[in-house]
Amino acid sequence: MLRRHSGPGASPFYRHVSHLAISTALAQGIAMLTSVFLARLYAPREFGEFSIALSLALIVATAATLRLEMAIPLAEDEREAEVLTATAVVAAVLVAVAMLAILVTCLAVSGRRWSAFGAGAGVWLVPAMVAALGTSAAARMLQSRRERFAAVGGATVLGAAVQGVGQLVAAPLGAGATGLTGGYVAGRVCYSVALLRRSGVLGVRSAAQWWSTTVKWRRFALLTSPPALLNMISVGAIAPVVAVCYGVTVSGLFAFATRLLTLPAALIGQAVGSVFFPRIAALERDGGDVRLAVERVTTGLVFLSVPTFGFVLLLGPELYVLAFGAQWRMAGTISALLAPWLAASFVSSPLSTLMTVKDRLRSLLLLSGVETALRLGSLASGLLVGSAMVGIGAYSLSGLAISIGYVGWSLRLAGSSLRGWAGSVRTYLLLVGAAYPVLLVARGHLPQPVFVALAVALTAVLLGFATRWLHRNRPGGPAGMPKPPVPAPHGAGTPVPSGARR
Repeated sequence: MLRRHSGPGASPFYRHVSHLAISTALAQGIAMLTSVFLARLYAPREFGEFSIALSLALIVATAATLRLEMAIPLAEDEREAEVLTATAVVAAVLVAVAMLAILVTCLAVSGRRWSAFGAGAGVWLVPAMVAALGTSAAARMLQSRRERFAAVGGATVLGAAVQGVGQLVAAPLGAGATGLTGGYVAGRVCYSVALLRRSGVLGVRSAAQWWSTTVKWRRFALLTSPPALLNMISVGAIAPVVAVCYGVTVSGLFAFATRLLTLPAALIGQAVGSVFFPRIAALERDGGDVRLAVERVTTGLVFLSVPTFGFVLLLGPELYVLAFGAQWRMAGTISALLAPWLAASFVSSPLSTLMTVKDRLRSLLLLSGVETALRLGSLASGLLVGSAMVGIGAYSLSGLAISIGYVGWSLRLAGSSLRGWAGSVRTYLLLVGAAYPVLLVARGHLPQPVFVALAVALTAVLLGFATRWLHRNRPGGPAGMPKPPVPAPHGAGTPVPSGARR
């Protein structure tokens, strides 16, 4: 049966998560609404070209900032945090300028534009995306360190609105994939500008400060950059690999599926992670109960992820056809295949920052290499049988195993264990482990209305578990996050970085 954890009194954890979740819900509502129209205005191949351009930008941006945004929560004071932010922004902009110079040189020498794995004309906007992504990651870190989550939430909504409007307006102009890419850049730029205003970062103009900060945090950068880059290549920016293996159209379907499946992660997982990282760092620094905090976050995320992604697992193709049209049925099938992995990743991604707090960077570097090889090898396995779905299914299974491994590692670092935690929620896990396989097996033998009714009923039951657990744990926040025994100095927190493992 379920055991209720007890702990210290209320903390700002629930308030911060709720604030971010509400603003993110508005932003993701905008994204969902625009997706309904974008699916009818753009073809799967155009989404593929956009996703490839975005993936290339994400990969480069992850390395461009030298991962200095991850050091912002660890800075000794506010001034150092501002210098770290400014250094990360400058590094991203310089890399973007260098990329643009390379593209221009390539065009001048060869007389042809680089195809960039099928990114099309959108490749010219990749440098702008690199600068915007690097800037937005650092700016979000700084504002969240200061616990200015209202500013983060407002910028999130603004960025989503600008991106959606830009992409919708570009469609009638015949911009194709470039319209999708340009709208995304506009949204990221507005997001960054909103967060950098009055942040103090623009006043940091000393090259000597930038250099000394980079030197001071060079070990941190060297150890955190490779794992983040490998994770981005194998998870966050997988579109070019899918395009190489199975074509740009499949890459577009894959990207559209993940675009919608990551909405719950952005809505709740990112909000939890944005507060979890600074809070767990404060608990570790001040000798608080890290074990209790990690166990509660794990339980809360599991209770939210299973019914959300489980519904997609059962009804993915039908949902996509209903919302976006018949041409996106394959994207719904891909969503169903990816749902188990993304359910586990929803839990492991916020927890993964505990490795940074516990200074397990060398182990993380080694495991990231193994993880990347396993993910990419699984995805390419479909080539052996000539089926993209086989490769995507294998990719999802490997991701599921990896995410569960990271959850177990996080629990061990916190002084708990995966087995011990599972015992506290065994009723829930037994229900999940029995219900979903039975429904999947029975799917082909039941009338569709009956199957849909059973899927809805199971989801409602599991959401009931989540609601009950959240109600019982609300005094300490939905994750029961206790306060540090000694109040942290002002500005002790920061969010989960955009490059956290998934």
